[in-house]
Amino acid sequence: MTTQSKKDLTSWASLKNINVCIDQKKILSNININLNYGENILILGPNGSGKSTFLKLLNRSIYPITSSHSSFKLFNKENINIWDLRRKIGFLFKEMEQRVSTKVNLYDLIISGFSGTFNSRYSKLLSEIEKIKINNLISEWGLSNIIYEEFQSLSDGQKRRGLLARALVYEPKLLVLDEPFCNLDIKSNFIFNQNLSKLINQSVNILYVTHNLESILPETNRVILIKEGRIINDGSPYELINSRILSDLFNIKIKVIEQKGYWRMVPHKTK
Repeated sequence: MTTQSKKDLTSWASLKNINVCIDQKKILSNININLNYGENILILGPNGSGKSTFLKLLNRSIYPITSSHSSFKLFNKENINIWDLRRKIGFLFKEMEQRVSTKVNLYDLIISGFSGTFNSRYSKLLSEIEKIKINNLISEWGLSNIIYEEFQSLSDGQKRRGLLARALVYEPKLLVLDEPFCNLDIKSNFIFNQNLSKLINQSVNILYVTHNLESILPETNRVILIKEGRIINDGSPYELINSRILSDLFNIKIKVIEQKGYWRMVPHKTK
């Protein structure tokens, strides 16, 4: 995406001079960036670089250090109601899976997107419109045959599709996904990749983190590289996903191969 075209985009998130400390340790430093409608954004970086912390800024589970020189706006607001935020952005964090207790079934997990709590009693409070939305999601994501199974008994691929359905209950036009392909086998990875491509084709914009180049969505049109808590580069996939830049990012010699919008990396062989 060219600089000129970025100027024509509308930002849904704007971060200026943002720093984040956790337990007196600085995790993110001097973050200056706009996230725009019309972009499908990949965040790449080594473990511990601050990628998940960056995403948690967006769902307001972590707050930055405030100063007279900093600014953090979501939808052009410095203060946003958490429920308003959930209606605008669907979030999928891998750690959600560990927070779901046993005996919570998949149906209760999905409707918790409305309530924020895993409680079967909320199903009795659903409006007719909400019930229709839930049933449509169950059908669309192929969950009908497992909908009353315990969530923790499901495969990783089934859990991930259930969490995706949960993130979509308010029909948001933005999705923020932290390691959505983690622990998926080849088939589940492919299916989930296709699920996300389907949403992009329905005009949903996606911001996601992955370590696996083979999971990069072909519709990705912006890449942000984070290392040691700083954004070190920001550009298009064809500018940044290459052997030289990723070898430097991950401190290992690798060869990056691209074919028709799909990527993979192999060890760099030296004589």
